[in-house]
Amino acid sequence: MPILASKPATSAVEDQAILTWTVHLARTQPKKAIATVAFICAATVVGCLMAGPFVAVLAAVALVASLADFLLPVRYVITRDKASCKMIGKGTEIRWANVRRCYLDDSGVKLSPLDRVSRLEAFRGVYLRFADNRDEVVETVKSLRPGNV
Repeated sequence: MPILASKPATSAVEDQAILTWTVHLARTQPKKAIATVAFICAATVVGCLMAGPFVAVLAAVALVASLADFLLPVRYVITRDKASCKMIGKGTEIRWANVRRCYLDDSGVKLSPLDRVSRLEAFRGVYLRFADNRDEVVETVKSLRPGNV
């Protein structure tokens, strides 16, 4: 009988959240949310007329999935061990030991595992979007990232 590998035990201190917040962009930008939902509905109707209901539903699901970070609430959690971004059906996280670079912009902080700028940057790491807590997030990231730089 094979032995199943289990997740290594971590201390309760590592798992405790230092900072948590939720960002729901569609709620803060209702005009864009209405336009986005209208576009998805219109694309679904056009897809149904041109290719049938099966293709239309697939297109609608693909559009909603690609716009999920705008349409759905996103929960951010920072612990002593990692930073994570969670939403329905999707989640990303990065351990502080793996953070090589941080990029700050007006909307958030990108935590990257890459040593240098690369085309892969958009697909790697975690983006922590601000929610009226810019200073708190920046200070927390500064204090937890390797080397405290």
